[in-house]
Amino acid sequence: MKIYNVDEHKACYCYDGGKEPLIEPKEFESRAKGEIMLQTNELVFIMKGSIDITLRDYRGGRFNKGNILFLPAGEIFNYEVFRKSKILIVRLKDSIHLCHTYGMEQLYTRINDTHKPENLTPLEINVRLQHFIAGLTEAWYDGLKCRKYFEAKIAELLVMIRAYYSEKLLYQFFYPILSPDTVFSEFVRLNWLKHGNVRKLSEAMNITVQQFTKRFNSVFGQTPYKWMQQEKARLIYMEVCQNKKPLKEIAWDYGFSAYTHFSRFCREAYKMTPAEIRKSYCV
Repeated sequence: MKIYNVDEHKACYCYDGGKEPLIEPKEFESRAKGEIMLQTNELVFIMKGSIDITLRDYRGGRFNKGNILFLPAGEIFNYEVFRKSKILIVRLKDSIHLCHTYGMEQLYTRINDTHKPENLTPLEINVRLQHFIAGLTEAWYDGLKCRKYFEAKIAELLVMIRAYYSEKLLYQFFYPILSPDTVFSEFVRLNWLKHGNVRKLSEAMNITVQQFTKRFNSVFGQTPYKWMQQEKARLIYMEVCQNKKPLKEIAWDYGFSAYTHFSRFCREAYKMTPAEIRKSYCV
């Protein structure tokens, strides 16, 4: 269908047509494959075809038309398309609340199953969600790419997921991010790179550095510094491997004042210089 005032829509500050928009349909040819570092939590609706998917911490498998996957921020996501496929990506850039009164911590507390799923656990697209995502996809192809519209539709989508699936299924589906303090862990995982250090993260949460560190150790089982260094190393590895951006620019983006410091960081993390990492990945 036609949308009106297209130029005004595209000129609006709410237009979400850039890199990694909140809503994005994608199509893949058979045998396409790749590796992506997820910057946000994502819901992936497989609308056509079959895709082999693995994550760093979870065994994957082949997922087919009708599956919904939850892919957590910070994971390395590998995919290979088994046959021509179409997906709808919904990026969840804020903490997840299935409705205004029900968050991830309630889900963890109510179920609290000590058995950790080894595989990604998909949901099946039911008839209500099928109609919902069909309308959302069609509006996207019409050119309707308003961020405020997307945010409203994502809130509606999460309420529908809460309403139409059992808590047991939702627990297995969202397990990769569940913890006794999910609000804290999700804030950290979604904001650590933006703030960059413990002091700024603690200030953003309006708590002291000591309170933040104690809470972090309880949730993540290691110090904030060690965890952030590991996450930084993984992000840099993906940038060096996948991006044609000059290595010196990557070093600057990650806060290294000199390329020699960046090179030393990579050698300590991977026993290779940035150039050696890029060369070995491309061979």
